[in-house]
Order: sequence, then C-alpha cells, then structure tokens
Amino acid sequence: MSYCTADSPAAPPGNRPKPEQTAEAACRLWYEEHGEALYRYLRFHLPTADSAEDLTAEVFLRAIQAFDRFNPSLGSSRAWLFRIAHNALRDYERQTRRRTLVSLADLRDLECNAASPEERLLLEEEIAGLLAAFGELSARDREIIGLSYASNLSLIEAGAVLGISATAARTRLWRALNRLRKVLSP
Repeated sequence: MSYCTADSPAAPPGNRPKPEQTAEAACRLWYEEHGEALYRYLRFHLPTADSAEDLTAEVFLRAIQAFDRFNPSLGSSRAWLFRIAHNALRDYERQTRRRTLVSLADLRDLECNAASPEERLLLEEEIAGLLAAFGELSARDREIIGLSYASNLSLIEAGAVLGISATAARTRLWRALNRLRKVLSP
C-alpha cells in the first residue's frame, strides 16, 4: 500500500532525495524507508489497524504539504517524519478526547507464532498483563517506550521527535522502564 503516488516505482532504499526532487518523489522514497516503522509507532498508540493506516497516510500527506520546510541540515528525514507522526497522533487524541486501552481482540494484525493453543493463550495472558501495566503509566512514559521499542528509534531519534536531547531521552526511558517494572512486580 502506498500513501504517496502510485504511477511510478519507488526509489531504491537508502537514497536521499535531491533538492530538485518533488515532494511526491521524496515522499515515495521516505515511505519505502520509514513507512513501516511509522505505522508500527502509530499502531502501538491506536486502538485499530485502520486508525493507524489512516494516520500513517495523514503523516505522508502532511510531509508533502510541508516539504518546503524540511531542512536536512537540521536533522534526518526519519526524525522529521516521526515528529509529524507525533503531532498527528496528538491531534487525533485531541479530536477523540479520550485515551483507550488497546484490547487484545483488536490486535488481530499482530502475529503469534505459538506452537499450540495453550502456548498462545499463555502468550495472550502475558500480553494482556503487559498492556494493563503499560496502561497504568503516564502518557509521557508510554511515549518514550513506544518510540524506543515499538518503532525501534535510537535515543537520538526519539529525543528529536520529543524535542529533547539524547541524554534526556535515555534518562526518560530508563525511568519509564523502572516505573513499568514496579507496576509489573507483584
């Protein structure tokens, strides 16, 4: 599924858009490089796969609209796109005016490689416990854990998305994980 344009093939991964490239060409390249990670980041925070797909499309639409404001000397396209995703997620939350926990029944798009129904049930119970504990954390803690683990962003990239230094991101992540451990321990 492509969120940019459908007429021409995507540029090879790893290439950076040249200044003379159009916003659509850059978006196509960035979607190939970062689209899946952006979707995972948004899916981690949203109740349905459809919502995450819609918001991923919105991120790339906003990137096309703001392409003339992207300055590669200030940071990577990945950090810029994740900042757009962060802002789009906040806009979505303001529009819905509620924060819901994600139920396991809604996570049909996650894969489970359990060998037996019993193992799958145990895994689902473990995930349910983790999601419940995760839901008890503050939005700030959920955000840094989501950026670091669901989206596999480096601390430098997570810090750029949040507008903080890599050191502050590392400290925030360490503290959030400690709070999660305390919630998980009996």
